[in-house]
Amino acid sequence: MTTAHTHGRALGSDAILSWTHRYGSTTSCLARLRGTRDPAATDRLLLTVVLSELRGQPRGHYVLSDVAGAANSARSQLVPGSVDPGAITWLVHYGEFSSADPTGPESLTRVDLHWTLDRYSLPAWDDIARLDYDDSRQLLTELQRRPATEVLAAMENRLDLN
Repeated sequence: MTTAHTHGRALGSDAILSWTHRYGSTTSCLARLRGTRDPAATDRLLLTVVLSELRGQPRGHYVLSDVAGAANSARSQLVPGSVDPGAITWLVHYGEFSSADPTGPESLTRVDLHWTLDRYSLPAWDDIARLDYDDSRQLLTELQRRPATEVLAAMENRLDLN
């Protein structure tokens, strides 16, 4: 199973992340940040970012096909500046909210992004690992996150109230 920072949450945040996909159109996903204090250095925040693929995006403009672009946008828009960009765990999340025709339970793909100078670069295929369904379910539970459909509905309700 992948390692992610899941115990003793010190930061929890949900947002819709939009960016210009490397194929040219604007696309978006649900970005959820979960941070914990590093037990070895309490002034350091360990961060896991879950990027949930959303249905309705332009064809071919998937999170995984531009995960570096999504991560660069998340880092500039959502991630606290004190977080070491090279120490973030990046997960791409799929489920019934991702497709009009879902094929199975929620799943996660871990992407080991490399930070160089001031940005993330596209990962090599061996830096991408799809977790099995049991490991995905366990990690999603440990991250103490509400289901994506609930978060999206709550965000939509907030927009309706404004």
